[in-house]
Amino acid sequence: MIIECPADTRLQEYLLKNDIHILTPCGGRGNCAKCKVRILKGEVKINTMDQIWFSQKELDEGYRLGCQVFAKEPLTIEIYEK
Repeated sequence: MIIECPADTRLQEYLLKNDIHILTPCGGRGNCAKCKVRILKGEVKINTMDQIWFSQKELDEGYRLGCQVFAKEPLTIEIYEK
């Protein structure tokens, strides 16, 4: 599923407001990597938890933990359906 996320938005909150659910058994702490998303358009800062879970190649391809994404600018994101 491809979604557009507006600027100045926490992705997880935006998804919940729009009745879109991603797996977050860790409660959004970034400890389980079940919420993997891919940033297709826009930039998202790589944080420590992203570096733990993803290889440099995956990071370069735009993979991030969805529970950790804060959109500073509009984003196009691919969400993997479970």
